[in-house]
Amino acid sequence: MITLERWKTLSVRDHMGHIASEIMRARRAVGNRALCVAVLERALLLIDLSLQDPRWRASALQLLSLRSQVAEAYVGDGKGLEKLYASL
Repeated sequence: MITLERWKTLSVRDHMGHIASEIMRARRAVGNRALCVAVLERALLLIDLSLQDPRWRASALQLLSLRSQVAEAYVGDGKGLEKLYASL
């Protein structure tokens, strides 16, 4: 598991890349609910780490919106992941 200290050493661009990668993995795993849930949990963790990084303060609203969409996919059936990934 990645720590906040390690996450802060990555660029903001890398943050988004890692989050997008997890969303893409979840999109591919929609048929396997357990895997999809695990990957979405990882995406939520990475978003939460980003929210703790001071470099995201100006863009916190966008991250919170993204987190809300990922959470909807987490509690739902994951059908919105295609659209969510396309928007990134």
